[in-house]
Amino acid sequence: MEIVQSTFFALIASFAFMIMFEVRGKALLVGSIGGGISQLSYMLFQLLGDLHYLVPFFFASIILTLYSEIMARVFKKPATVFLIGALFPLVPGRGIYESMVYFVEGQQSLFFAKLQETLAITLTLAMGIMMISVIFRNFRLRSYFKEEEQI
Repeated sequence: MEIVQSTFFALIASFAFMIMFEVRGKALLVGSIGGGISQLSYMLFQLLGDLHYLVPFFFASIILTLYSEIMARVFKKPATVFLIGALFPLVPGRGIYESMVYFVEGQQSLFFAKLQETLAITLTLAMGIMMISVIFRNFRLRSYFKEEEQI
């Protein structure tokens, strides 16, 4: 039940976040669904057991980037329209907040530990996004050059 509830709330949060960026129409709904998918995939990979805490973030970012790239081609919009909304539930906002609280309170060891964890999550998300985006861009360029040679 927790997974369903978390996925639903992620979908709602992504919907509200995309409204702030003035996304309209079908892209708003599709991007919100991407937020739910990213949270669901993160939660499912967490259930796998004794994995490093970054592994669910990595695979969730791969899944959400695949979804965003496919929806970008279906709806003929930039992938970032769908990617930003889908990424929203995975961004480590609490880690950023806690690291700043530790910094302000002068607890340097806790600050550096939380900052390291937050940066690791952020870089893991970026790495998963870059891997899939590069594959899609490279595939697009190859098909473009093949069409040009036939002319």
